[in-house]
Amino acid sequence: MEVTKEEFVQWTESPVTKAVFSTIDQRIRDAQEILGNTAGDDPVADRYLVGMIRAFNELKGIDYDD
Repeated sequence: MEVTKEEFVQWTESPVTKAVFSTIDQRIRDAQEILGNTAGDDPVADRYLVGMIRAFNELKGIDYDD
């Protein structure tokens, strides 16, 4: 699917997109807080949270050139 730069900019400025990214930011903060309080207790859970944070940050890094 081809997306023009104008369509991409419109998408980034959409209230829905902004709400989704705000939720992503909150989930990153929540996961970081959990890790800060429980890191080392359950290595599998630690890896899951780290992976989740990395995936969310990857989503946040999407730009038109991708």
